[in-house]
Amino acid sequence: MGRRDVSENDFSNFEDFLDAWSRRDFLRGMGGSLAFTTFLAGGMELLAACGGGNSGTQTNTQNAKRGGHVVEGNPTDIANLNPLYINDVYSQTIAYRLYDALLSIDNQANLLPNLATDVPKVSSDGLSYTFKLHKGVQWSDGQPLTADDVAFTYQLMYAPEWKGAKARYRPQAEQYIQSVTAADPQTVVIKTTKVFAPFLITFCTGTSGTGGILPKHVWEKLRPEAMPSSEMNNLPTVVSGAMAPVKWDKGSQYVIKRNDNWFRGKTYIDQHVFKVTPSFVANANLLKTGEIDIGVVDNSVWDDLGNSQSVNRVGFTRPSYDYYLHNLDASKTPKAAIFGDSQVRKALYTALDKKKIADKVYFGQATPADSIMSSAQWAHTTPKTQYPYDLAKANKMLDDAGWKKGPDGIRSKGGVKMEWELRTNAGNAVRETLITVLADQWKQIGANVATKPVQFPQLVTQLSQTRDFEMILLGISENADPDQTQYYKSTSIGNGALNGSGYKNPEIDSLLDEGVQTVDRNKRKDVYAKIQDILMQDLPTPLVTYPKGLWGISKRVQNFGVGPWNQYGARPWYKDVYVSDGK
Repeated sequence: MGRRDVSENDFSNFEDFLDAWSRRDFLRGMGGSLAFTTFLAGGMELLAACGGGNSGTQTNTQNAKRGGHVVEGNPTDIANLNPLYINDVYSQTIAYRLYDALLSIDNQANLLPNLATDVPKVSSDGLSYTFKLHKGVQWSDGQPLTADDVAFTYQLMYAPEWKGAKARYRPQAEQYIQSVTAADPQTVVIKTTKVFAPFLITFCTGTSGTGGILPKHVWEKLRPEAMPSSEMNNLPTVVSGAMAPVKWDKGSQYVIKRNDNWFRGKTYIDQHVFKVTPSFVANANLLKTGEIDIGVVDNSVWDDLGNSQSVNRVGFTRPSYDYYLHNLDASKTPKAAIFGDSQVRKALYTALDKKKIADKVYFGQATPADSIMSSAQWAHTTPKTQYPYDLAKANKMLDDAGWKKGPDGIRSKGGVKMEWELRTNAGNAVRETLITVLADQWKQIGANVATKPVQFPQLVTQLSQTRDFEMILLGISENADPDQTQYYKSTSIGNGALNGSGYKNPEIDSLLDEGVQTVDRNKRKDVYAKIQDILMQDLPTPLVTYPKGLWGISKRVQNFGVGPWNQYGARPWYKDVYVSDGK
């Protein structure tokens, strides 16, 4: 899609645009029972009516059958399966079937033991964690998994000699991890430099993308600089988890099989296929035809899917949001001259009718965002600074900031035109359409915005590594701890971290450190309230909606206990999944 000429007058106002757009684009070209729109919902509020399905928290293996396979559909391919580098949920979903972490997490965000025999007790000074490992754990090649593997994996994240490995969480690991030692083959002692409240969640569970243990006898053979580009990042040769890789048909599917050496025992299923599908709308039809067994489905087809006799629908509260990032780094894009003006950022946000977006674009399956973290987080507050929809006010803000409209209707200031490119992940139809909605809304205040869907792995690279973009719209599936160091701290720019906007604020840096060094929850909440207040004033990455999460699961698949906090990485119920037909 190219740039849209703001002199066009397709719609007199935003409401007319959305209504016409719903009729024109959402109900056109799908055919048959898929004459619906094409949108993804992430998951924020408990759905009152799920049309069948289950809570996803109970398992029953009394009639379980061994054998067979499941096919899980997602409209994007993997990016990286190495726990050092994971920064997207699709890769995380597969990676933590291959690599186990010390701990896991249940659907209420409670810590569970995994490779460790129990959740560790913290020393009285809050600086030391002692893990006891299960005995007899083996890698898929038969080698024992010991404390040496654990120590090696964590050293990759903080030890100076491994800096070239460029682990995503290195900035935090360098700051907070003092040492990781193997006291004996089954005992690991991790000491931190200072109190770090989210340590277990962030570094030990896999829910944030890190925590999986790597085989020392395999990875220590590589130079640090060779690790980021190793083929083993996507097709590992030795793993510890429930499954092992079979093949990766790039852009089509990733296939894994049962790992008979898994310490928790053999899974019921023989094989798990992760199929790259056209969209979340297509997932609904693929579920009904049996081409996939599991998948997130679009809001627009949720009701229709309820008529299927072969599919259960599962909906639940999940911490998530959709947001857009301005690139504030002038060394990466000249458009930073636009976004660097806080008045522009505020005007753009004021020009968005988030309530109508939630109702129309998400078919009512989302709520407008009111902060910079989801309402599911215990630390969420609603800052005093809010931006009610007001086109007249948004136009005046830009006028007052010196951005004047030219004869073509496009604003400019100092020879810089108010135009940029807005990207999102291709195949996610809700976001593909949402960037069109944002572009048309901003057109009404004099901004000329081009929209461009990009394949997800490339988009992740642009956000977390190269940062060669102007504006990106994405969704975040939050960690079980409210720490937002990865998104807003100045040390989290590039190298796989997610401060893609290049936002730098010394006060935020200090508050983020204070937040993770405060154990008392009430005091932590006060710190995060301050962070939310400042970020709502600065708006480096404005949140648009808190979308709801909707899953379709074939009735042949049993005990697929997907829930709020373990949809992707941690799936402690995975060993109990089976297919009723054994096929």
